[in-house]
Amino acid sequence: MANLKFNTVLKEKEVILVGADNVEKTYKLKELTGPQRANYNNSFGVKMGFDDNGKPTVLGDGVQIPSACDFIALCLYDSEDKLVPIEVINIYPDRVTNALQKEAMKLSGMDKKALDKAKNELKESNSSGTE
Repeated sequence: MANLKFNTVLKEKEVILVGADNVEKTYKLKELTGPQRANYNNSFGVKMGFDDNGKPTVLGDGVQIPSACDFIALCLYDSEDKLVPIEVINIYPDRVTNALQKEAMKLSGMDKKALDKAKNELKESNSSGTE
């Protein structure tokens, strides 16, 4: 069996944003850490329970989908390597937040292409009888 080898340095990508004052600021999108990804996944707000018959049921107000800004706030860092506050991200135009979210999801392996690849690898692994 082959040894496992991982690079633990977070992937990152430089981002330049131009403000209303025409000043360029440099930021970094970074790959999510394990706890950040878990917090994001848990933020969907779905709480499951069981009714009197043992059937699964959604508790509370149902699903609350986090916004692109919520995701970006987990992985956009300023020049001092501090996370950019969501209050700042919330003022960015939708086209900017959508583009930032797509790129950040790629870095963290959460985009459709990466998820499909993982799904196919799991199917192949299960069909070959290996783990």
